[in-house]
Amino acid sequence: MSSQEFLPLPAIVAQVRTLCREKRTGTLLIKNNSQLLGQISFRDGEIVSLFSQGKHGVDALPSLPNIESGTIAFFESKVSVNTSLPSTSDILEYLSHATPAATRTNNGKSRSHASRPLSNDAKNVLEQTLKGFLGPIASIVCADHFHVVATVDAAIAALADEIPSPTAAARFCELARKQLG
Repeated sequence: MSSQEFLPLPAIVAQVRTLCREKRTGTLLIKNNSQLLGQISFRDGEIVSLFSQGKHGVDALPSLPNIESGTIAFFESKVSVNTSLPSTSDILEYLSHATPAATRTNNGKSRSHASRPLSNDAKNVLEQTLKGFLGPIASIVCADHFHVVATVDAAIAALADEIPSPTAAARFCELARKQLG
């Protein structure tokens, strides 16, 4: 699969979905002229590696929706797993809803928590907030969940489920959202 015409991000995401559905193994390059904009590697249809703007793994997720258009080329090859990522379905969901036009509201404010990727900064804030409810065990709980969620909202919900008291869980959600702005 190779396209020399510039495809908009939704068309690129559609090609990623096709590669997943076809259970392909290899690497998809997204370029703008000679500049590499992004790289997505697949193993048997599962996304196993991400790269964009010098960042790898989940840290590359926020950069990928900023690709307005590009050419794509897919290369069949063995790939190695460099990093732990959220599930392929979570990544696809994020990319489908985090297009540049969807990242801003009408008044210019930033996107909602639901579509914001789980960055390292967000992970640190959530872990520190959870420590106020669970103590030192929060680090282990967070590490378990951060491997399987892709967005801030999903992380907040998963961590709140770990708090035994519904009142405390609701308070955690409120504090986390406030601190993450």
